[in-house]
Amino acid sequence: MRLTVLKPLLLILLIGLLPLIAFAEQEASADDGRPPNIIFIVVDALRADHLQSYGYARQTAPVVEARLASEGVLLTEATAVSSWTNPSNGALLSGRLPSDIDTVWADMSRRIPESETLLAEYLHDSGYVTAGFVDNWWVSAQFGYSQGFDHYAQTEGDDRYMAASVNKLAQTWLNANSTVLTESGQPLFLFLYYFDPHSWYDPPAPFDTKFDPDYSGFLTPEIFGHGHDVVSGKITLSARDLEHLIALYDGEIAYWDQQLGLMLDDLKGRGLLENSLIVLTSDHGQMFGEHGKWVHRNSLYEEVLRVPLIFRYSGTLPGDRVFNDPVDHLDVTPTILQFAGIDMPRHMRGRSLAPLLTGDGPLQSRPIYAEMAGETDPTGDAYWIAPRTNLYSIKEDGYKLFHAQQAPQQDRLYKIEASSIYEGENLIDAKPEVAETLWPKLQNHFTIPTEFLYLPALQRP
Repeated sequence: MRLTVLKPLLLILLIGLLPLIAFAEQEASADDGRPPNIIFIVVDALRADHLQSYGYARQTAPVVEARLASEGVLLTEATAVSSWTNPSNGALLSGRLPSDIDTVWADMSRRIPESETLLAEYLHDSGYVTAGFVDNWWVSAQFGYSQGFDHYAQTEGDDRYMAASVNKLAQTWLNANSTVLTESGQPLFLFLYYFDPHSWYDPPAPFDTKFDPDYSGFLTPEIFGHGHDVVSGKITLSARDLEHLIALYDGEIAYWDQQLGLMLDDLKGRGLLENSLIVLTSDHGQMFGEHGKWVHRNSLYEEVLRVPLIFRYSGTLPGDRVFNDPVDHLDVTPTILQFAGIDMPRHMRGRSLAPLLTGDGPLQSRPIYAEMAGETDPTGDAYWIAPRTNLYSIKEDGYKLFHAQQAPQQDRLYKIEASSIYEGENLIDAKPEVAETLWPKLQNHFTIPTEFLYLPALQRP
């Protein structure tokens, strides 16, 4: 009698468990010994503090929140090593400082030396199919970023639909190579570089009015452009104008986020999200008048260096986890290499975050550094916004020291509080002992290699 009753109950229970069993089998693919597919997403000029995952009040990026942050691991204190595209991405993809690989943004003729090895090269040499789709001229093949890619393509550019253009390029290539990817059994490295929400802040409808539908002032995307007239003082923004400018920027983020969701849907439909590590970050942030600065490539303030950094790897990494450990761009390539089963080269400046992300162990505390090249040539492409001297910074134990190479009188010391991450009062005179502790570390970190020794690149009187 008891067995007769239990049989239908067991059958009902088994039927109910079937979806869970199938899901477990799918998620377990991360542990079957095959290297994961790697989907590396970089979003140009995306401030971490404009995502709700990082505490922003506006719902700018629901896809990031629901499909990456909630299902992955989020780093709250991730720092770009520079505040401009070329040096920042060079460091991100090499695990080395911009000054190590000579990515001097003031010289448009420079490219990453072929002697440098980038992430795609390591993965390609280990059996990955590598494809990159980018939407910024500064990360084009012209500057060496195509090294290691089987296929590397740049969009033709449409200021209002750039994210969709990246998706289209990627989807066209995936359609043409679906058989190869399926039959070869090779893992895929897919690099997606989105230009939104970089200026101009000109999102398509309905995102252009999504966060500020009632504005009636003079400011338009065309008037602000890349910020030249605001930087020069030709035009001045009122508080209401600034509110609208930020709303346009947030609209750019929301548009990109929508397109990200479409791209993730496409990859899921192809089975490319199974056994896949997804990494999301930005090359730098953006400024909206803080410290008298606009856009970027002009300073080393937190507004322009704090970037999102999220890792999602179902079946391997826990979901909805947050870590507050200070990390930087130099750690990203070593981390991806470890998940791909590739040893990190000793010359890299970063370290793998895998032990932290998987819960195997804490990170050893270390300083966080950044650098920005100056421009003194009035005919230079970015003279209008560039600092007049090279800038360097070190952040450790809640303090941040700025050093201006040819103008040490501009050196600054700030306290970075957990509750307020941005620079406030300059403490260089009030806390000289802190500055003197940080200075030799900063000096030793940025050195000039010679045939016989390393010479300090930074000097103080």
